[in-house]
Amino acid sequence: MFERILTKEDFEKVYPILAQSFPETEVRSKEDQLALIENEKYHLYAIEDEDGTVGGVIAAWELADDFLYIEHFATLPEKRNHGFGGKMLDLFLHWKGKNVVLEVEVPEDTLTRRRIGFYERHGFVWNDYPYMQPPMRKGQEPLPLRLMTKPAGISLKTYERYRSAIHCNVYRYTKEDLGKVNK
Repeated sequence: MFERILTKEDFEKVYPILAQSFPETEVRSKEDQLALIENEKYHLYAIEDEDGTVGGVIAAWELADDFLYIEHFATLPEKRNHGFGGKMLDLFLHWKGKNVVLEVEVPEDTLTRRRIGFYERHGFVWNDYPYMQPPMRKGQEPLPLRLMTKPAGISLKTYERYRSAIHCNVYRYTKEDLGKVNK
């Protein structure tokens, strides 16, 4: 059900799903995203349905022994609202067997509230600590988001550890950069 993407050819199958599912502020350029498949901590997977057709994509970072960071999770529009995404997310989380962290938008409209509700139905907990996602592309501003975690909410100390690991490894921020983003 999950095929790890390790080649440019396989990457070409899944990048369009990322590009159409996320605003430009939440996804890297195609070249930058492709370069990540060589990073040992980054795992990009095609999500296949029963007949082997790619119906989605999940990008996760193995940042520490105790948690996994999901950077992107998306399904094709025709797979949405039929249980495919939830089933695949649950299978993926069970397979990985770790605490999980992901970023979500602040709930400001129906779509963002629905997205948060989806993750809550799959065992994620909203953490109300202010969180700024560093820019995914040059010239962009930090994006105010929140972290959701599974299986439980986290303490401020754990939040700061997760945030630091994500910012340093995923966004390649130095301690000086972190101070600017996390004001």
